Amino acid sequence: MAASDARVNVAVSDRIMMHLWEQDHQADHYLVSFEMTRPGIAEVCALHLPNVSRTMRELVTNGLVSEHTRAVRGEDRRQKTWQLTEEGRKESRNRIEKLRLTKVLIRDKKGKLLEI
Repeated sequence: MAASDARVNVAVSDRIMMHLWEQDHQADHYLVSFEMTRPGIAEVCALHLPNVSRTMRELVTNGLVSEHTRAVRGEDRRQKTWQLTEEGRKESRNRIEKLRLTKVLIRDKKGKLLEI
């Protein structure tokens, strides 16, 4: 088990990049799931909506993510969505390799601390 003072903080941009990597099968689709929208990304990545917006602007500016307006399953109106660019996919693979080497602490359903 890791020392009690060891804390791992996964950067907001890394959380979002990993999430978009997991959703990459929806890239360039006309109809996408809620997970590709700002509220969906915020929910999955445990972030506040303004943090998602701020980080998305940075990722778009850096050419790692592209912004689209798409139909979302279960919604009446089209919404802003994001997907990785080719450069974003390369960067995601690099970040995944680095994050795989990082040990993190989580709690299981019973509250027991686990290191993974």
